[in-house]
Amino acid sequence: MRLTVTMKPKNNVVILPLHYQYLLHGLLYNSLQDKSFASFLHEIGFQKGKRTYKLFTFSRLFGQHKIQLDPKTIIFDDNISWHVSTVLPELTQQLGEYFLLQNEVHLGNQLVKIQSIKMEESEVKSSEIEIEMLSPVTVYSTYETVDGTQKTQFFHPYDEAFPHLVELNFRNKYEAYYGDLPQERLFIEPLHVTKRHKVVTTFKNYYITAWQGRYRLRSSPKYLTFLLQTGIGGRNSQGFGMFRVIREL
Repeated sequence: MRLTVTMKPKNNVVILPLHYQYLLHGLLYNSLQDKSFASFLHEIGFQKGKRTYKLFTFSRLFGQHKIQLDPKTIIFDDNISWHVSTVLPELTQQLGEYFLLQNEVHLGNQLVKIQSIKMEESEVKSSEIEIEMLSPVTVYSTYETVDGTQKTQFFHPYDEAFPHLVELNFRNKYEAYYGDLPQERLFIEPLHVTKRHKVVTTFKNYYITAWQGRYRLRSSPKYLTFLLQTGIGGRNSQGFGMFRVIREL
């Protein structure tokens, strides 16, 4: 299920830090009125081994804006659209009910008016799709060096490790939720990814390298639908890996 929230600055403009994903992350969790469900999702989630998956993702903000490099802010002065996608019916229901009942919400320390809410089923009917990222995809591996420190390596979409790690992430997420491994492979291929699509951002002071752009996904419609709902790559619940389907092949 996919939820689209359209908002408008209450005081004509909203000024956000360039790295604003954590504000959307906070807005989402603060919108959950069932605090036991919110606590489960935030603290526990769905587990596969030592890994935890929240099984939702969200987009960047879309709307008329301008960027100020100093002091590193982004200014929205008209309608703003925000997309949230999940495989969890409870999450869609609670978010939908919350935004329907609110005239305005806080985005950071600023107020925005709720203009409209749209909920739609997200389903893929083809075994091959072309997609465009609505929030950048990040793919990485964390390892321990000989001196015991943790290092994280981020991978470019054209790196040979990229498709392997995207598939592994999908398999782990799917098993964490359904309890069974997927029965078909997942293939991903970058179609249009350039240096301009590289995004280096932070989430709570942690640097993340991610990529916008267009890709081709191939698997069964069931699995592609799952990815449409939960996102591809890592850190989906922090605002990474959400995409829209450009066309089904």
